[in-house]
Amino acid sequence: MKGSFTSMAVLAAALAAAGLAPGAAHAQTSAQPASSAVTTPTPVDGDAAAPPTAYGWGGVWFSNHYAGGYGGVMQSLKRDGSLWEDGPVMRLDVSGGQYTYNNAPAYVGEEVGIVDADIMVGYRKFTDSGTFSGWVGPAYIEHDNPDPAAAIRGSKFGAAFLGEYQNTFNKNLEVSLQGRFATPFSTWSAAARGLYKVSGPLWLGPQATLYGNDDYKELTVGPFAKLNTSFGEVGVTGGYRHPMTSGNKDGYFASVYFAVPLR
Repeated sequence: MKGSFTSMAVLAAALAAAGLAPGAAHAQTSAQPASSAVTTPTPVDGDAAAPPTAYGWGGVWFSNHYAGGYGGVMQSLKRDGSLWEDGPVMRLDVSGGQYTYNNAPAYVGEEVGIVDADIMVGYRKFTDSGTFSGWVGPAYIEHDNPDPAAAIRGSKFGAAFLGEYQNTFNKNLEVSLQGRFATPFSTWSAAARGLYKVSGPLWLGPQATLYGNDDYKELTVGPFAKLNTSFGEVGVTGGYRHPMTSGNKDGYFASVYFAVPLR
């Protein structure tokens, strides 16, 4: 499994470096995509396969002023342990891309690269009322902005904190909540999602995400679709993006990801 963990980490880093930079807007990054779209797996009713000891995911996220990739991997720290039982876990999250920055007259349409990464340890707890997960570990965030007057620029190391809750009601309604705070640039995000099992492996419902840092805040909201396949999970979301910082225009966002259990 060590080999699988390493290969997924390399995949996550590669996805995170794959972004381009469309659109135009003022200030900082789009909604932080490292983990807001993917929640930790839970047991699937009727699944006869051996429980996974690790889980990896990767995808792309873009809006009218940001584009990039994200990926991650988590693994049980128990000997021969699974992600479907109580116990300590480890996870890696990496995201990266570019956003458009304006500060006339010297910087107009400037493409600013961003990297956001963390590696955390945590614990998962299964109860009758849902699955709870908590994580903590070091974080690194970089905004490669050449403007010396930019409110956020350069790179910082710090700590990241992540909490998750997930529950499935009557096998047909799935609710997921997630919150993250990283001390570099006071970067935070909060996401909520509700999905209904429409037919077979297809789940549909709404998702909303709040994101912010020392200089920028935004809200994204829209429909979410998840498809459970024989090899893993595929998710698609998109919709409305509302910057809550003055001087920024409303726009759109979209994301596609895949997630694979590792046994």
